[in-house]
Amino acid sequence: MPATRRATLAAAAPLIALAALAPAASAAEDGEITVAACPPGTMEPAELDEDCGGEALGAMFTGLVEYLPGGPATRYAVASSITTRDNKVFTVRLKKGWRFHDGTEVKARNFVRAWSHGARASANGSYYFDHIAGFGKPTRTGVLSGLKVVDDHTFTITLNEPFGGFVPMLGRLAFAPLPDSFFASPAEYHKAPVGNGPYRFVSRTDQDVTVERYDDYSGTALPAATRIVYRTYSDWDAAYKALRDGQVDFAPNLPRTTGLGGRVVNTPSGGIHVLNFPMKQPRISGNADFRRAVSMAIPREAVGEEFGASRVPADSFVPPPTPGARRGTCGEACAYDPAGARAALAKARAAGFTPPRTFTIYYNADARNTRWARLAATAATKALGGQVKVVAKGVPTFADLLSRATRGRLAGAYRWAWLLDTPHMSDVLATYRTGNSSNFTGYSDKGFDALLAAADRTPSPARAATLYRRAEKILARDLPAIPLFFYRNVAGHSDRLSNVHTTLFGSLDVRSVEL
Repeated sequence: MPATRRATLAAAAPLIALAALAPAASAAEDGEITVAACPPGTMEPAELDEDCGGEALGAMFTGLVEYLPGGPATRYAVASSITTRDNKVFTVRLKKGWRFHDGTEVKARNFVRAWSHGARASANGSYYFDHIAGFGKPTRTGVLSGLKVVDDHTFTITLNEPFGGFVPMLGRLAFAPLPDSFFASPAEYHKAPVGNGPYRFVSRTDQDVTVERYDDYSGTALPAATRIVYRTYSDWDAAYKALRDGQVDFAPNLPRTTGLGGRVVNTPSGGIHVLNFPMKQPRISGNADFRRAVSMAIPREAVGEEFGASRVPADSFVPPPTPGARRGTCGEACAYDPAGARAALAKARAAGFTPPRTFTIYYNADARNTRWARLAATAATKALGGQVKVVAKGVPTFADLLSRATRGRLAGAYRWAWLLDTPHMSDVLATYRTGNSSNFTGYSDKGFDALLAAADRTPSPARAATLYRRAEKILARDLPAIPLFFYRNVAGHSDRLSNVHTTLFGSLDVRSVEL
């Protein structure tokens, strides 16, 4: 998904008076911990992202599969098996006896009804279900046509087309089951949400969501913390200060790490920051060597210092924690080389391309983008020997940036970021596929599309990864976008916690943390 939520908390979040809060350490005796979080909205799995807004629900629900602590690998959770021959039709079998917090058993219908409910057009997370047959086509029963209940513990999933990243995606919060009581009375559910995970709901205020360990949890092991308070902060700077002052035990998305005594977790994230080129505007983007010249003219390491520890230079199109991804696939095009950039520019001219005298890098001004964009533009102008003047220009919001890109109203490259919906190579590579709804570059290559399609049909992960990497080589050749930075998850914790891991999506892994 486009990276929009994680950078900042909602402006409407209540501002907490930090001095009025009791230190987190006072709760040490009873195993309670306090976690800084985004403001929660509607407490339904398909309405919230577990990395921002859905942190409490992430502790309250368990899906068919779950991600291992600290990484993208998955293991079966509620599912006992998920099988397929073609990555299009899947048969799911559930473990018997898995219970919701109200004591009812988790059955196949709880997944089918929950996913169909989450796929409705008004749901914030409906895009997670767009691979499933029937998405966007309401039925009389309200159930997606691609979901079929076989018996209490078995159901089938049929996709619109093969998708190799589907099973890893099932660990996302959106794919959690909902109890029968939700459908009997949604209003009552929202007063006291019922999940099936290691923690159950206790209470909610304007500032906090509190959950407690569910000692009858059906999973493999109980977590160490007996109670978690998810506390909303107005912004990540406020959360950082609360952590530094001992008022919370964990805070993600740290703007800085000073004063924490080394209690910092810095791990690869599933995010990538690129510059997209408008490929349907040949006067701007009509030559790969020109695009290569722009890429080689940007000193990623120096520019990335603006982000602190949360970015590192990108040298491929697929974020490094993704299974099967390899570093360096962008080659010399992603290395800072002023002489090489000028040579690529000369090669573009020799091929008959006339570079624009002024080349614009657009960015959304509603986030922390102005300084890095200006630094990149100034450095690129110098590296290109002044032959092309590179300038940075802000537009008001990210939504405005996308709108202008979609309508072909940007006369230059523009900032774009992608956070993996599923830890799979196809998730990001598909954004360059012909006709993909997230392909804002307008790039199209038959060979690339064919390789993605072949990889998505291939049940063998190793064989599929080989095909995806061949497709990535085509991107490195054509450069419809230039990779700039990989995201990092930078979080901090109090001295009360040990064995601290973040999930791939940046939130605290509550199953593995110890006190």
